[in-house]
Amino acid sequence: MERLITGIKNLDYILGGGIPAYSLNIISGSPGSGKTIFVQNIIFNNARNGLKSLYLTTISESQLKMVRHLQGFEFFSDDLLGDRVIYGDLGAVLRSQGASEGLDYLTRMIKEHLPNIVVIDSVKVIRDLFPDEKTFRAFVFELAAVLSIWEITAFLVGEYEEQELTRLSEFAIADGIFHLYGQEEKRFQKRYMRVLKMRGTSFQHGEHLFQIGPVGIEVYPRMRPEGEELRYDVKLGRKEFGICGLDEMLYGGLLEGTITLISGATGTGKTMFALKFLLEGAEKGEKGVFLSFEEPVDQLQNTARYLGWEIDKYLAEGQLEIKFISPVELDVDKHAFEILDMIGEKKVERFVIDSISSFESSVTDMQKYRDYLWAIGQQLRRRHVTTIFTVLNEDLFSPLVVSRAQLSLITDNIIILRYVEDNSSIRKVLGILKTRGSNHDNSLREYEISPEGINVLGRLAKADMLK
Repeated sequence: MERLITGIKNLDYILGGGIPAYSLNIISGSPGSGKTIFVQNIIFNNARNGLKSLYLTTISESQLKMVRHLQGFEFFSDDLLGDRVIYGDLGAVLRSQGASEGLDYLTRMIKEHLPNIVVIDSVKVIRDLFPDEKTFRAFVFELAAVLSIWEITAFLVGEYEEQELTRLSEFAIADGIFHLYGQEEKRFQKRYMRVLKMRGTSFQHGEHLFQIGPVGIEVYPRMRPEGEELRYDVKLGRKEFGICGLDEMLYGGLLEGTITLISGATGTGKTMFALKFLLEGAEKGEKGVFLSFEEPVDQLQNTARYLGWEIDKYLAEGQLEIKFISPVELDVDKHAFEILDMIGEKKVERFVIDSISSFESSVTDMQKYRDYLWAIGQQLRRRHVTTIFTVLNEDLFSPLVVSRAQLSLITDNIIILRYVEDNSSIRKVLGILKTRGSNHDNSLREYEISPEGINVLGRLAKADMLK
């Protein structure tokens, strides 16, 4: 099938390679949802590849404002105007001369410029020029016929609410329907896109985040592995922490490609355990990425130096990368996709998120939070990336609490770090609750963190110290 490549980041991936050529597509959404920029981004990207677009507005003089607003985007180029991107005013003809002359004007413009793409923005405005639904429907059908004769890929833009998509006549003629809309969350105003229909090709259903920035539109596909993506080979190798007592408790380390949850209260050393896991891999030539939502890079480096670890060497060699994202700027929809993109690009074998509690605080929907972590975990397993998630347990001396979000269900291994009180002193204790597909030591052991590193000591002397 011949396709029109949109050139918009990740959109062609969602569409299975692009929009089917010669199709008629409706771009719907409320005012301010990004419809015009979406279509303009597509036509300028294609203009650079030699395709010609005819952009017809239905609001008088709106193209002048449109061009002025587009000048701030990287996809825009003055050199393409009048040659590869031609603007016209269909609205003026329709208002002064009627529907028949409007279609004649469209045909004349197509004959004169021979475009590959035609855009009408906005088709919803044209509705108000007709006395009733019947005459407008006749116009829409004639419009579709004209566009199909010339083998043109068409986009009809309109300010439609979602409830209108199933009852208005213009949607009956559409081969493809893109619906753009926004949502207000606690800290972010977000834009989403859904592909509701695309004749003749498969596409990714569901809600996809998109952002409007200096480059134009960037789409971040929803992550929900299904079908073939849920199938992957299991490897039986092990990845060690490089912490003698802990590796012994794990019977040689974590199974390759598994997800491990390290749960603990503040100050128990979750970050240091996870960082040591990456440094052990770097020493063996395995690339690792530490994604921190809590400690900046300099602070992590200083901590590693204090413990005598050669972090600077591995950072300089590219075996280890530390990426810090402020929790204030964390956007789960965007960063979850970027995480996997980065891992694939860098061929990472060991990966840490510190901590996924920051993921939790950035979303209002707990089910969505769990769905994203499950999707990330499935993709990481499929790529055989051995992963550690750290999670904060806010109760310092509580009974054994792994996570209040039931995250244990999506992980293969669980390691707990916690405090116990003994003879008016505070001691640190670790235990292994679960290792899927492997045996492990069930004992609870004391550990200490000192300038010499992390040392796992002997078993607890008293059986009731976790109460």
